[in-house]
Amino acid sequence: MKITQDAVQGSLFLGIGATALIIALGYPMGTPNRMGPGFFPVVISGLLTLVGIAILARGVITSSEAIRVTRWLPLVIVPGAIVLFGLLLDGLGLPLAVLVLTIGAATASVRFAFDWRAVAGAVLFAAICGVLFVRMLGLPIPLVGTWVSVFGA
Repeated sequence: MKITQDAVQGSLFLGIGATALIIALGYPMGTPNRMGPGFFPVVISGLLTLVGIAILARGVITSSEAIRVTRWLPLVIVPGAIVLFGLLLDGLGLPLAVLVLTIGAATASVRFAFDWRAVAGAVLFAAICGVLFVRMLGLPIPLVGTWVSVFGA
């Protein structure tokens, strides 16, 4: 039996969608006119579950491509960069943590070159995230973390 891309992708979508649906059903639904906190998560997770079922069905009906040997290092680097972002967020602040996340995750690509364009793009993205999420949306995330403020004081 070969493991196909459709089987893996469909199973992943189905598993995440079904899990989220089970969790979301514990929240009050409300009505379409007066939506409760569970309304949107139930709709989105239900749609994700249906997409997973459709992809699995497509994989059974048609012959999809088998998964070949892949590069495993990016599968460690990208989640590692996300975890590192979470650990550094309070200490460095949002812009610097986003900078570390962006450059760290980009190193997983075979086309990544650490040059001025990569750094400039990451700095611009970090600044936009700081302005958008903290200043415009008012999320309670520090722009300057506790570690940085110690050096700046």
